[in-house]
Amino acid sequence: MEKQKCFFHVDLDAFFASVEQLDNPDYRGKPVIVGGQSRRGVVSTCSYEARKFGVHSAMPIMQARKLCPLGIFVRGRMKRYHEKSKEIMNIFKDFTPDVQQISIDEAFLDMSGMEKLLGPPENSARLLKKAIKEKAGLTVSIGCGTNKYIAKIASGKSKPDGLFIVPKGGEADFMQTLSLKEVWGIGEKTREKLIACGLKTVSEILNTSEKLLCTILGNAGGVFLHNAVRGQLTEIFSEEAKHRSISTERTFEYDLISHEQIDDILLFLSTELMYRVIDEKVNGKTVSVKIRYGDFTTVSIQETGDSVNDSQDLYERAKKIFYKKFDNKTSIRLLGLSIMNIEECRTEMQGEFFCSEDKLKKRKMEETMYALMKKEGKDILKPARLLQSDNGEKK
Repeated sequence: MEKQKCFFHVDLDAFFASVEQLDNPDYRGKPVIVGGQSRRGVVSTCSYEARKFGVHSAMPIMQARKLCPLGIFVRGRMKRYHEKSKEIMNIFKDFTPDVQQISIDEAFLDMSGMEKLLGPPENSARLLKKAIKEKAGLTVSIGCGTNKYIAKIASGKSKPDGLFIVPKGGEADFMQTLSLKEVWGIGEKTREKLIACGLKTVSEILNTSEKLLCTILGNAGGVFLHNAVRGQLTEIFSEEAKHRSISTERTFEYDLISHEQIDDILLFLSTELMYRVIDEKVNGKTVSVKIRYGDFTTVSIQETGDSVNDSQDLYERAKKIFYKKFDNKTSIRLLGLSIMNIEECRTEMQGEFFCSEDKLKKRKMEETMYALMKKEGKDILKPARLLQSDNGEKK
């Protein structure tokens, strides 16, 4: 008898801002805005207290200051956030060996079959929340469902510090309780198209044929939405890729089209990803860029070359791959970056015949700097460009 599928999507609540409030007791209960402090900087994350003033991620810092003049504005400390992220990911592994980290502050946990050890999903979820609060001092929101798509949406239904479980067979009913804005993957432009066609609710979309949805949104968008409103999307995150790659991605509240913003996001993702690669003592030769456009079309492009050497090397390769595919017209809803064909990185092999002395020096320097960053507690590795912008967008 096949075991019933059960997935948790665990999302750290306002992660960067929550870490700042954890480390600075005077910040607790106050509006905290994390992001770049220059005129062109944007909000990376803000506390729930700041959200009451209308502040949100990806908002220009100057606008956030106008909305929340008494807010506490701080520059991000990526080293510290990575420390806490790793600490919490290790707690996840006490509950299941099957953990799929998809960004610095969220992961999927395959809890299928774990009820024999931990009890029903509600029980194991509450135990997990308790462990994270006691050991890491932070709160998380957990969504539970029979597939990852449902679990991801469910985690946002009772934030912060929430738990929402969608039972097996209740996926379509759950989806019908959502507004169009709450349906993961639907952007503002898509909502406008649907509303213009008289489709204002999930129920109305559910009763619309896949053929008509494809006419309205194109084939990719129509098929996606037809399955999404039924809660039947089962492959938004590849199980196969999980075991042979390290990846990170960002979904944006407002679609991107500016080259400057896109470049900043790619640099942020490259820096975050390389930190994990070095920390896990692995490497890979294949770089993959994932793009989800505002019209739901999703493409992944990859290129294989020499082993990725350092964060700047990864950034340049990612940017080259991205602009081969980007059409300069369509807005972007999500950007993802992966290093694939992962293998153990052995120091004694890094001086291989075809690796230039310059590359070896850069890699060794980056490894040393990451080690110093972990020891000294400083964001000494953050690129100067990100010190100005901090465009890594988070919920």
